[in-house]
Amino acid sequence: MFNSYFIKRLVLTNYRSYEKLRIDTSVAKNIIITGDNGAGKTNILEAISMLSQAGPFRKAKLAQLGKTECSTPVFTISSQIQSDDETVNLGLSYNYADKQNLSEDDEVIEKRQIVANEENITVSDLQNYIKIIWITPFMDRLFSEATGERRKFLDNLISNFYPFYGVALNQYSNLLKQRAKILKSKKIDEKWLDAIEENIVEKGVSIAALRIEFEEKLNNILKNLDNAFPKIQIHIDGVIEEKLKIMKSVDVEDFYKKSLLDNREMFKFTFSPPVEGVHRSDFSAMNLDKNITADQTSTGEQKLAVISIILAYANMLYLYFNKYPLVLIDEAPAHLDEFKTKELFEELEKIPTQVWMTGILKSDFKFFEDKSSLFIEIENSQIK
Repeated sequence: MFNSYFIKRLVLTNYRSYEKLRIDTSVAKNIIITGDNGAGKTNILEAISMLSQAGPFRKAKLAQLGKTECSTPVFTISSQIQSDDETVNLGLSYNYADKQNLSEDDEVIEKRQIVANEENITVSDLQNYIKIIWITPFMDRLFSEATGERRKFLDNLISNFYPFYGVALNQYSNLLKQRAKILKSKKIDEKWLDAIEENIVEKGVSIAALRIEFEEKLNNILKNLDNAFPKIQIHIDGVIEEKLKIMKSVDVEDFYKKSLLDNREMFKFTFSPPVEGVHRSDFSAMNLDKNITADQTSTGEQKLAVISIILAYANMLYLYFNKYPLVLIDEAPAHLDEFKTKELFEELEKIPTQVWMTGILKSDFKFFEDKSSLFIEIENSQIK
Protein backbone atom coordinates (compact mmCIF):
# COMPACT_ATOMS: atom_id res chain seq x y z
CA MET A 1 0.00 0.00 0.00
CA PHE A 2 2.64 2.54 1.02
CA ASN A 3 4.96 2.79 -1.99
CA SER A 4 5.68 6.32 -0.81
CA TYR A 5 5.99 8.28 2.43
CA PHE A 6 3.01 9.33 4.56
CA ILE A 7 3.32 11.52 7.63
CA LYS A 8 0.86 10.16 10.19
CA ARG A 9 1.71 12.68 12.90
CA LEU A 10 3.60 15.99 12.99
CA VAL A 11 4.42 17.87 16.18
CA LEU A 12 6.16 21.28 16.24
CA THR A 13 7.52 22.83 19.43
CA ASN A 14 8.97 26.36 19.54
CA TYR A 15 9.31 26.35 15.76
CA ARG A 16 8.89 29.73 14.02
CA SER A 17 5.47 31.04 15.10
CA TYR A 18 4.42 27.80 16.79
CA GLU A 19 4.86 27.19 20.50
CA LYS A 20 3.05 23.85 20.12
CA LEU A 21 1.27 22.35 17.15
CA ARG A 22 0.14 18.77 16.56
CA ILE A 23 -1.35 17.42 13.34
CA ASP A 24 -2.68 13.86 13.10
CA THR A 25 -3.37 12.98 9.48
CA SER A 26 -4.84 9.45 9.79
CA VAL A 27 -2.73 8.86 6.67
CA ALA A 28 -4.91 11.14 4.55
CA LYS A 29 -3.42 11.48 1.08
CA ASN A 30 -3.93 15.24 0.78
CA ILE A 31 -3.26 17.68 3.61
CA ILE A 32 -4.65 21.11 2.69
CA ILE A 33 -3.70 24.01 4.95
CA THR A 34 -5.50 27.31 4.40
CA GLY A 35 -5.48 30.71 6.07
CA ASP A 36 -4.60 34.35 5.53
CA ASN A 37 -1.12 35.49 4.57
CA GLY A 38 1.08 35.49 7.66
CA ALA A 39 -1.08 32.95 9.50
CA GLY A 40 1.77 30.42 9.67
CA LYS A 41 0.90 28.02 6.83
CA THR A 42 4.32 28.03 5.18
CA ASN A 43 6.03 27.42 8.53
CA ILE A 44 4.39 23.98 8.66
CA LEU A 45 5.67 22.96 5.22
CA GLU A 46 9.09 24.38 6.02
CA ALA A 47 9.21 22.29 9.20
CA ILE A 48 8.49 19.16 7.13
CA SER A 49 11.27 20.14 4.71
CA MET A 50 13.63 20.14 7.70
CA LEU A 51 13.19 16.36 7.78
CA SER A 52 14.91 16.14 4.40
CA GLN A 53 18.61 16.13 3.67
CA ALA A 54 18.32 19.53 1.96
CA GLY A 55 15.94 21.45 4.25
CA PRO A 56 14.81 24.00 5.28
CA PHE A 57 13.42 25.14 1.95
CA ARG A 58 13.62 28.86 2.79
CA LYS A 59 17.35 28.49 3.55
CA ALA A 60 17.19 30.37 6.85
CA LYS A 61 19.85 29.85 9.48
CA LEU A 62 18.80 27.28 12.04
CA ALA A 63 19.09 29.87 14.80
CA GLN A 64 16.41 31.96 13.06
CA LEU A 65 13.85 29.14 13.12
CA GLY A 66 13.27 29.03 16.87
CA LYS A 67 10.32 30.85 18.41
CA THR A 68 11.36 33.94 20.34
CA GLU A 69 10.19 34.71 23.87
CA CYS A 70 9.95 31.13 25.07
CA SER A 71 11.38 29.63 28.25
CA THR A 72 13.40 26.90 26.53
CA PRO A 73 15.36 28.03 23.43
CA VAL A 74 15.14 24.65 21.69
CA PHE A 75 12.90 23.90 18.74
CA THR A 76 11.83 20.36 17.93
CA ILE A 77 10.13 18.76 14.96
CA SER A 78 8.71 15.32 15.63
CA SER A 79 7.04 13.06 13.11
CA GLN A 80 5.71 9.56 12.64
CA ILE A 81 6.23 8.35 9.09
CA GLN A 82 4.57 5.38 7.43
CA SER A 83 6.43 3.75 4.55
CA ASP A 84 5.77 0.25 3.23
CA ASP A 85 4.94 -1.80 6.31
CA GLU A 86 7.27 0.20 8.53
CA THR A 87 6.55 3.08 10.88
CA VAL A 88 9.46 5.36 11.78
CA ASN A 89 9.54 7.99 14.50
CA LEU A 90 11.73 10.72 13.04
CA GLY A 91 12.58 13.92 14.82
CA LEU A 92 15.11 16.68 15.12
CA SER A 93 15.98 19.47 17.51
CA TYR A 94 18.20 22.52 17.66
CA ASN A 95 19.29 24.69 20.57
CA TYR A 96 19.25 28.25 19.27
CA ALA A 97 20.33 30.04 22.47
CA ASP A 98 22.88 32.81 21.81
CA LYS A 99 23.26 31.75 18.16
CA GLN A 100 21.20 34.38 16.37
CA ASN A 101 24.32 36.33 15.40
CA LEU A 102 26.28 33.52 13.74
CA SER A 103 28.23 34.70 10.72
CA GLU A 104 28.06 32.88 7.39
CA ASP A 105 31.44 31.31 8.14
CA ASP A 106 30.05 29.97 11.41
CA GLU A 107 27.07 28.46 9.63
CA VAL A 108 29.01 25.26 8.94
CA ILE A 109 29.06 24.45 12.67
CA GLU A 110 25.27 24.43 12.93
CA LYS A 111 24.00 20.91 13.42
CA ARG A 112 20.53 19.46 13.48
CA GLN A 113 20.29 16.83 16.21
CA ILE A 114 18.40 14.06 14.42
CA VAL A 115 16.88 10.89 15.85
CA ALA A 116 15.20 7.94 14.11
CA ASN A 117 13.46 5.47 16.43
CA GLU A 118 15.50 6.89 19.34
CA GLU A 119 18.82 6.33 17.54
CA ASN A 120 21.01 9.30 16.59
CA ILE A 121 21.51 9.66 12.84
CA THR A 122 23.27 12.14 10.54
CA VAL A 123 21.78 14.54 8.00
CA SER A 124 22.95 12.29 5.16
CA ASP A 125 21.08 9.37 6.79
CA LEU A 126 17.74 11.16 6.40
CA GLN A 127 17.32 9.98 2.81
CA ASN A 128 17.02 6.42 4.18
CA TYR A 129 13.84 7.40 6.03
CA ILE A 130 12.10 9.97 3.83
CA LYS A 131 12.43 11.71 0.48
CA ILE A 132 10.73 15.09 0.09
CA ILE A 133 10.31 17.40 -2.89
CA TRP A 134 8.67 20.82 -2.95
CA ILE A 135 7.43 23.72 -5.00
CA THR A 136 7.49 27.16 -3.38
CA PRO A 137 6.36 30.59 -4.67
CA PHE A 138 10.01 31.58 -5.07
CA MET A 139 10.35 28.92 -7.77
CA ASP A 140 7.67 30.63 -9.86
CA ARG A 141 10.50 32.73 -11.33
CA LEU A 142 13.22 30.13 -10.94
CA PHE A 143 14.52 30.57 -14.48
CA SER A 144 14.68 34.36 -14.18
CA GLU A 145 16.48 34.45 -10.85
CA ALA A 146 20.17 34.20 -9.96
CA THR A 147 22.24 31.22 -11.05
CA GLY A 148 22.79 30.10 -7.46
CA GLU A 149 19.08 29.48 -6.84
CA ARG A 150 18.71 27.26 -9.91
CA ARG A 151 21.84 25.34 -8.92
CA LYS A 152 20.43 24.78 -5.41
CA PHE A 153 17.17 23.53 -6.92
CA LEU A 154 19.04 21.09 -9.15
CA ASP A 155 21.41 19.98 -6.39
CA ASN A 156 18.50 19.27 -4.04
CA LEU A 157 16.92 16.96 -6.63
CA ILE A 158 20.20 15.16 -7.30
CA SER A 159 20.87 14.77 -3.55
CA ASN A 160 17.60 12.87 -3.18
CA PHE A 161 18.55 10.63 -6.09
CA TYR A 162 22.21 9.98 -5.25
CA PRO A 163 22.58 9.77 -1.45
CA PHE A 164 26.33 10.50 -1.55
CA TYR A 165 25.95 13.56 -3.80
CA GLY A 166 25.13 15.95 -0.97
CA VAL A 167 28.14 14.74 1.02
CA ALA A 168 30.41 15.32 -1.99
CA LEU A 169 29.00 18.85 -2.43
CA ASN A 170 29.68 19.73 1.20
CA GLN A 171 33.21 18.35 1.01
CA TYR A 172 33.85 20.26 -2.21
CA SER A 173 32.57 23.50 -0.66
CA ASN A 174 34.75 23.07 2.42
CA LEU A 175 37.81 22.38 0.25
CA LEU A 176 37.22 25.62 -1.69
CA LYS A 177 37.02 27.55 1.59
CA GLN A 178 40.25 25.96 2.85
CA ARG A 179 42.00 26.82 -0.40
CA ALA A 180 40.83 30.43 -0.35
CA LYS A 181 41.89 30.83 3.28
CA ILE A 182 45.40 29.59 2.50
CA LEU A 183 45.78 31.84 -0.54
CA LYS A 184 44.51 34.90 1.31
CA SER A 185 46.91 34.30 4.19
CA LYS A 186 49.92 34.70 1.84
CA LYS A 187 51.66 31.96 3.89
CA ILE A 188 51.35 29.23 1.32
CA ASP A 189 52.28 25.64 1.98
CA GLU A 190 52.62 24.41 -1.60
CA LYS A 191 52.31 20.70 -0.75
CA TRP A 192 49.19 21.27 1.33
CA LEU A 193 47.70 23.47 -1.38
CA ASP A 194 48.49 20.85 -4.03
CA ALA A 195 46.71 18.20 -1.94
CA ILE A 196 43.63 20.39 -1.47
CA GLU A 197 43.44 21.17 -5.18
CA GLU A 198 43.79 17.48 -6.05
CA ASN A 199 40.76 16.83 -3.84
CA ILE A 200 38.84 19.72 -5.39
CA VAL A 201 39.45 18.32 -8.86
CA GLU A 202 38.48 14.78 -7.82
CA LYS A 203 35.27 15.90 -6.09
CA GLY A 204 34.42 18.41 -8.81
CA VAL A 205 34.70 15.94 -11.69
CA SER A 206 32.70 13.38 -9.70
CA ILE A 207 29.94 15.96 -9.06
CA ALA A 208 29.90 16.96 -12.74
CA ALA A 209 29.64 13.31 -13.83
CA LEU A 210 26.63 12.72 -11.56
CA ARG A 211 24.94 15.87 -12.86
CA ILE A 212 25.38 14.70 -16.46
CA GLU A 213 23.99 11.26 -15.63
CA PHE A 214 21.05 12.83 -13.78
CA GLU A 215 20.33 15.18 -16.69
CA GLU A 216 20.07 12.23 -19.07
CA LYS A 217 17.82 10.19 -16.76
CA LEU A 218 15.46 13.09 -15.99
CA ASN A 219 15.19 14.12 -19.66
CA ASN A 220 14.19 10.57 -20.56
CA ILE A 221 11.33 10.78 -18.04
CA LEU A 222 10.34 14.29 -19.16
CA LYS A 223 10.25 13.16 -22.79
CA ASN A 224 7.78 10.37 -22.01
CA LEU A 225 5.65 12.25 -19.49
CA ASP A 226 2.04 12.36 -20.70
CA ASN A 227 0.12 15.17 -19.01
CA ALA A 228 -1.27 18.63 -19.64
CA PHE A 229 1.91 20.46 -18.68
CA PRO A 230 4.57 21.73 -21.09
CA LYS A 231 7.19 19.42 -22.54
CA ILE A 232 10.47 20.40 -20.92
CA GLN A 233 14.07 19.45 -21.52
CA ILE A 234 16.77 20.48 -19.06
CA HIS A 235 20.39 21.26 -19.84
CA ILE A 236 23.21 21.66 -17.33
CA ASP A 237 25.42 24.61 -18.20
CA GLY A 238 28.91 24.43 -16.71
CA VAL A 239 32.47 24.50 -17.97
CA ILE A 240 33.42 21.23 -16.29
CA GLU A 241 30.18 19.48 -17.27
CA GLU A 242 30.48 20.57 -20.89
CA LYS A 243 34.08 19.38 -21.16
CA LEU A 244 33.23 16.08 -19.50
CA LYS A 245 30.64 15.42 -22.20
CA ILE A 246 33.27 15.58 -24.96
CA MET A 247 36.58 14.77 -23.26
CA LYS A 248 38.07 11.92 -21.26
CA SER A 249 37.83 12.46 -17.51
CA VAL A 250 41.64 12.48 -17.16
CA ASP A 251 41.85 15.37 -19.64
CA VAL A 252 39.12 17.25 -17.79
CA GLU A 253 41.05 16.76 -14.55
CA ASP A 254 44.17 18.22 -16.18
CA PHE A 255 42.14 21.22 -17.36
CA TYR A 256 40.69 21.66 -13.87
CA LYS A 257 44.14 21.52 -12.25
CA LYS A 258 45.52 24.12 -14.65
CA SER A 259 42.56 26.42 -13.96
CA LEU A 260 43.30 26.24 -10.23
CA LEU A 261 47.00 26.89 -10.80
CA ASP A 262 46.25 29.91 -12.97
CA ASN A 263 43.86 31.15 -10.31
CA ARG A 264 46.64 31.03 -7.69
CA GLU A 265 48.48 33.70 -9.65
CA MET A 266 45.40 35.93 -9.69
CA PHE A 267 45.39 35.96 -5.87
CA LYS A 268 48.60 38.01 -6.07
CA PHE A 269 46.66 40.86 -7.65
CA THR A 270 43.07 40.39 -6.41
CA PHE A 271 41.95 39.52 -2.89
CA SER A 272 39.28 37.02 -3.95
CA PRO A 273 39.33 36.25 -7.69
CA PRO A 274 36.62 33.93 -9.06
CA VAL A 275 37.69 30.34 -9.60
CA GLU A 276 36.11 28.12 -12.23
CA GLY A 277 34.38 24.91 -11.15
CA VAL A 278 31.13 23.06 -10.58
CA HIS A 279 30.18 25.58 -7.87
CA ARG A 280 29.45 28.07 -10.68
CA SER A 281 27.41 25.78 -12.94
CA ASP A 282 23.84 26.56 -13.93
CA PHE A 283 20.98 24.74 -15.61
CA SER A 284 18.37 25.83 -18.11
CA ALA A 285 15.04 24.44 -19.28
CA MET A 286 13.71 24.43 -22.82
CA ASN A 287 9.97 24.66 -23.35
CA LEU A 288 9.70 22.28 -26.30
CA ASP A 289 6.07 23.21 -26.98
CA LYS A 290 7.08 26.81 -27.71
CA ASN A 291 10.71 26.12 -28.64
CA ILE A 292 11.97 28.80 -26.26
CA THR A 293 13.88 28.68 -22.98
CA ALA A 294 11.86 28.92 -19.78
CA ASP A 295 13.44 32.24 -18.79
CA GLN A 296 11.72 33.83 -21.80
CA THR A 297 8.27 32.77 -20.60
CA SER A 298 5.83 34.35 -18.13
CA THR A 299 5.82 33.73 -14.38
CA GLY A 300 2.89 31.34 -14.74
CA GLU A 301 4.63 29.41 -17.52
CA GLN A 302 7.81 29.19 -15.45
CA LYS A 303 5.79 27.67 -12.63
CA LEU A 304 4.35 25.16 -15.11
CA ALA A 305 7.90 24.26 -16.18
CA VAL A 306 8.86 23.65 -12.54
CA ILE A 307 5.72 21.54 -12.07
CA SER A 308 6.67 19.44 -15.13
CA ILE A 309 10.15 18.86 -13.70
CA ILE A 310 8.82 17.97 -10.24
CA LEU A 311 6.19 15.55 -11.60
CA ALA A 312 8.81 13.88 -13.81
CA TYR A 313 11.19 13.69 -10.87
CA ALA A 314 8.57 12.04 -8.65
CA ASN A 315 8.07 9.39 -11.34
CA MET A 316 11.82 9.04 -11.72
CA LEU A 317 12.26 8.28 -8.02
CA TYR A 318 9.54 5.64 -8.27
CA LEU A 319 11.13 4.12 -11.36
CA TYR A 320 14.54 3.72 -9.71
CA PHE A 321 13.60 3.28 -6.03
CA ASN A 322 10.03 1.92 -6.24
CA LYS A 323 8.86 4.73 -3.99
CA TYR A 324 7.32 8.14 -4.56
CA PRO A 325 8.54 11.13 -2.53
CA LEU A 326 6.40 13.22 -0.21
CA VAL A 327 5.30 16.40 -2.04
CA LEU A 328 5.03 19.91 -0.56
CA ILE A 329 3.44 22.76 -2.53
CA ASP A 330 3.30 26.18 -0.89
CA GLU A 331 0.56 28.49 -2.25
CA ALA A 332 -0.44 25.83 -4.77
CA PRO A 333 -2.94 27.91 -6.82
CA ALA A 334 -0.65 30.97 -7.13
CA HIS A 335 0.06 32.12 -10.72
CA LEU A 336 -2.15 29.36 -12.15
CA ASP A 337 -5.53 29.87 -13.78
CA GLU A 338 -8.52 27.74 -12.80
CA PHE A 339 -7.89 25.17 -15.54
CA LYS A 340 -4.17 24.70 -14.84
CA THR A 341 -4.89 24.47 -11.10
CA LYS A 342 -7.38 21.67 -11.77
CA GLU A 343 -4.89 19.90 -14.05
CA LEU A 344 -2.22 20.14 -11.33
CA PHE A 345 -4.60 18.67 -8.74
CA GLU A 346 -5.55 15.85 -11.12
CA GLU A 347 -1.89 14.94 -11.65
CA LEU A 348 -1.18 15.04 -7.91
CA GLU A 349 -4.16 12.77 -7.26
CA LYS A 350 -2.76 10.22 -9.73
CA ILE A 351 0.50 9.91 -7.80
CA PRO A 352 -0.01 7.57 -4.81
CA THR A 353 1.87 9.75 -2.37
CA GLN A 354 0.98 12.20 0.38
CA VAL A 355 0.79 15.83 -0.72
CA TRP A 356 0.84 18.82 1.64
CA MET A 357 -0.50 22.05 0.12
CA THR A 358 -1.18 25.57 1.32
CA GLY A 359 -3.44 28.30 0.01
CA ILE A 360 -5.51 31.20 1.23
CA LEU A 361 -9.03 29.94 0.46
CA LYS A 362 -10.46 26.51 1.16
CA SER A 363 -12.74 26.98 -1.85
CA ASP A 364 -9.67 26.82 -4.12
CA PHE A 365 -9.28 23.15 -3.13
CA LYS A 366 -12.84 21.91 -3.78
CA PHE A 367 -11.35 19.25 -6.05
CA PHE A 368 -10.13 17.35 -2.97
CA GLU A 369 -13.37 17.46 -0.94
CA ASP A 370 -14.46 13.96 -2.01
CA LYS A 371 -10.91 12.57 -1.90
CA SER A 372 -8.78 11.25 0.97
CA SER A 373 -8.10 14.70 2.37
CA LEU A 374 -7.58 16.54 5.62
CA PHE A 375 -8.46 20.25 5.63
CA ILE A 376 -6.77 22.44 8.23
CA GLU A 377 -7.48 26.15 8.71
CA ILE A 378 -4.78 28.22 10.42
CA GLU A 379 -5.35 31.52 12.18
CA ASN A 380 -2.51 33.24 14.07
CA SER A 381 -0.51 30.00 14.16
CA GLN A 382 -3.40 28.06 15.67
CA ILE A 383 -5.66 25.42 14.16
CA LYS A 384 -9.21 26.77 14.07
